[in-house]
Amino acid sequence: MTSPEYRIGLGHDRHRLVAGRKLLLGGVEVPFELGLDGHSDADVLLHAITDALLGAAGLGDIGDWFPNTDPQWAGADSTVFLQAALSSVKERGWQVVNLDCTVHAERPKLSPHKAAI
Repeated sequence: MTSPEYRIGLGHDRHRLVAGRKLLLGGVEVPFELGLDGHSDADVLLHAITDALLGAAGLGDIGDWFPNTDPQWAGADSTVFLQAALSSVKERGWQVVNLDCTVHAERPKLSPHKAAI
């Protein structure tokens, strides 16, 4: 009997909180006076998931695919990154079996937004 092959990807991302930006987590805008600074929309949760998927499939990392030096990704919606990674992973015959994410933040309180995220 053969066992299915499993791979584990670990994604990580962080951005500074700054004034004048929206706070997006998991594609959801969280009301807060500060937002995450970054080249794209700076959604750290979607960036970490994207990075984990690419890494698990041996496809490099988010910086290889969507470099912050490329103007075409300036202000980009991070769901585009996630969709591209997921499509590439599936095209190579992989499937996502489990996903667990942790966001480290003292504020804002994220509990009221968990279901939407």
